[in-house]
Amino acid sequence: MSDETPTAASRKTRKADAEAPVVDDASAETAEAPVEVTAAEPVETPAAETSAAEPVIVEPAAPTEAVPAAEAVPPVEAVPPVELAAPAPVAGQVVYVTAPVPPKPRGNRVIGSLLAVLGAVIFAGVYGVVAALIIDLQSGDLFGPGFGSFLGSAFFWVPGVVFLVGLVLLTLILNRAGWWAHVLGSLVLAIAVYFGMIGVLLLIGNVFHGSPEPIAFAQLAVNPWVIAAAIVAREVSIWIGLAIAARGRRVRARNVESRAAFDREQDEKKAEYERGSGAA
Repeated sequence: MSDETPTAASRKTRKADAEAPVVDDASAETAEAPVEVTAAEPVETPAAETSAAEPVIVEPAAPTEAVPAAEAVPPVEAVPPVELAAPAPVAGQVVYVTAPVPPKPRGNRVIGSLLAVLGAVIFAGVYGVVAALIIDLQSGDLFGPGFGSFLGSAFFWVPGVVFLVGLVLLTLILNRAGWWAHVLGSLVLAIAVYFGMIGVLLLIGNVFHGSPEPIAFAQLAVNPWVIAAAIVAREVSIWIGLAIAARGRRVRARNVESRAAFDREQDEKKAEYERGSGAA
């Protein structure tokens, strides 16, 4: 037996060295170095060399951009509307159309009434001057106190009111009539002023005032102011009637022109319709 007998401790050390694996330096460095894997460039590891504990990184596919419908479909150009011609009327077919309305004739009543009011103002002025002359002949006081009292009495304003009402009514009745109608109407108006003045004065003096001596019709019938009022009414109505008749003549001419233009237009439409029917 040899002198160098191994002890128990030495035998254990040799046994541990024998069991420990031999590691190469190059492989140790490779094992310790980490592997960097980027998302852009994935590292492909073979199946044999990939460890079972290491996960496999799979990069998702890039999404596909959707194409908008507005860009995919080209715009459609607007088509102008097509005007369709009206069908030609068939023989025997009944066609209902709106009847044309002829122009309405213009009247002379409104302007004539305004001229009648102007005539009443003229009548009041002329009648006042004539009454002043009558007063001057009776008392020698021209435009004096007697004339002032006359202007405030019924002898002045009653014929003026009767004349205004009568002339307006005459204008409304005659409308566009000629001057001859106003000349005849002036006679009627003068009679209306004469008897209307007498009637109103009798009503005022006998009924409202109750004068002790009743006023007789004969007294007023020969009264100079009553006679003067009737004469002035006739003359003023003749000349105001001339102005009213002159405007009425212009209105009649315009009405004739409007009617003639309307008839020409209707004749042209009728001829055009007949040409269209004949072509069909």
